[in-house]
Amino acid sequence: MDIINIGFILQLFVLLNPLSSFSVLIAAHKQHYNTKLIAVQATVMAFLLAVAIIFLGPVLFSLYGISLDSFRVAGGIILLLLGIETVREREEENDKKANHIDSFTSIIATPLLTGPAVISFLTIKIYELNPLIVLLNSLVSFFIVGVVFLTFATYINKINLKLISLLSKILGLFLTAVAIEMIAKGMTTLFFSH
Repeated sequence: MDIINIGFILQLFVLLNPLSSFSVLIAAHKQHYNTKLIAVQATVMAFLLAVAIIFLGPVLFSLYGISLDSFRVAGGIILLLLGIETVREREEENDKKANHIDSFTSIIATPLLTGPAVISFLTIKIYELNPLIVLLNSLVSFFIVGVVFLTFATYINKINLKLISLLSKILGLFLTAVAIEMIAKGMTTLFFSH
């Protein structure tokens, strides 16, 4: 089994969709907050939450008696809704009301980065792959997200927001495809394996 799983890294990056958080960074920039600091703090906070999910996910499964395939279907539905929301998202929709650097950081870290879709995806991957492989590949994905955020924060005055919105919607399409795969896999096992 490969330690670095490119498919996993790309899927998680699409789920994290840093482009959808850019409007929050722009709102912080307009209020003259340090967008580079917010970008770094939000990425680290979101990653730490993901690490907690990686290690606590199996405990929650056994505690609540949830089957992996039931969770696949539920997680797939959440991903599908998020994908549809991302594709349909209008400009300024993510322009959340926040008036403090910690508020901006928290909004980006969760729910925009590590929200229900990422939590579902990571919990399922723990059972498909070794938890340490999930952790390592998650680190790579979050590192890429951090680089994207820092680049955006550095060049925030020069970036075409319409292009960012378009790219975010394209990532949303890929997200809906990942969701349909998860739902199909879960339902196939639930209904046809007995």
